[in-house]
Amino acid sequence: MPTSEPLPENADQPENPQPPQDVVRAPAQTHSPVTVLIAQIAAVLAGGAMAVQSRVNGELGARTGDSVAAGLTGFSVGFAIVLLGTALIPAGRRGLITALGAFRARRLPAIFLLSGVFGAFLVVVQTVTTPMVGVSVFILGMVVGQSVGGLGVDRAGIGPGGMKPLTGWRLLGTAIIVVAVLIAQLPHLGGEEGAPQRSMAVVLALLLLPVLAGLGSALQTAFNGRIGAEAGTPITPTVLNFAEGVLALIVATVIHRLTADLPPWHFPSEWWLYLGGVCGVLFVAAGAVLSRIIGILRTSLSLTAGMLTGALLLDLLVPTSGAVVAPLTVLGTALTFVGLVVVSLPWKRRASTA
Repeated sequence: MPTSEPLPENADQPENPQPPQDVVRAPAQTHSPVTVLIAQIAAVLAGGAMAVQSRVNGELGARTGDSVAAGLTGFSVGFAIVLLGTALIPAGRRGLITALGAFRARRLPAIFLLSGVFGAFLVVVQTVTTPMVGVSVFILGMVVGQSVGGLGVDRAGIGPGGMKPLTGWRLLGTAIIVVAVLIAQLPHLGGEEGAPQRSMAVVLALLLLPVLAGLGSALQTAFNGRIGAEAGTPITPTVLNFAEGVLALIVATVIHRLTADLPPWHFPSEWWLYLGGVCGVLFVAAGAVLSRIIGILRTSLSLTAGMLTGALLLDLLVPTSGAVVAPLTVLGTALTFVGLVVVSLPWKRRASTA
């Protein structure tokens, strides 16, 4: 009997903290090339859904005269969807209980709960800037933030795949993305025929907001990946994101309506104006799953490649008043895929030889 008492204590102390971290880091090194390719294609498609969300939320904001409340409306639709899924799907219920326990036990840092705030900020920025500058400008500005943010997040080891070194290929691929954004942005910086002229300070402010939203999006993807790995399902980080985002947008909407001269709120009758929340669910859930397979940088670049392509198609097929599609815009979008290839292929060779 005396010798049996210390055994549980010794077993608990060194081993319990390690397994959760190992479970989080293992997937980035064990997936086949086919799985990785499928994950990147899925990320591109999810990025296309984000382009649709930008356009829908921007249109809802323009129809109602309150872009912040429009963001809250889209977020509420998404929250209702994931809340229903959490209640009806057993994995959703188990994952939520597991994640909340991980936060209480501090296996997950409390700062990860800010992921929903980053999502709310993204929605506000896209609803405010998209009607003013077009969906392509918003997406292109966001690419810079997501690319640089994904590079930094991977280097810091915040994502579910752990730390990834700053290799020359990663730096080169990210630089190509930034150059692609600058090339595609030149027609917009030069002024738009028929659109109101804006000072350089206003243009830079309109570009800075999507960049900050992109940085937050990279952190959001990393936090969601860690929460999803702990919970064992992407439903959990998605429902947490939308719950926090709705709370943040309620506060922002109240402040906005109290301080601005806005028309009475009304709900437009077109059903498609409320699809932004559905697209947001796809975007958040995809990021939580795919970041565990291909890492934060590659997930961000794949998502942004899809967003750029979707945005370009939207501006070509259903243009807004602020949209400008020039040959440089097409070239910049194509260069995004070049950056994605540069980041991806050498990294896979290094991983296969490790």
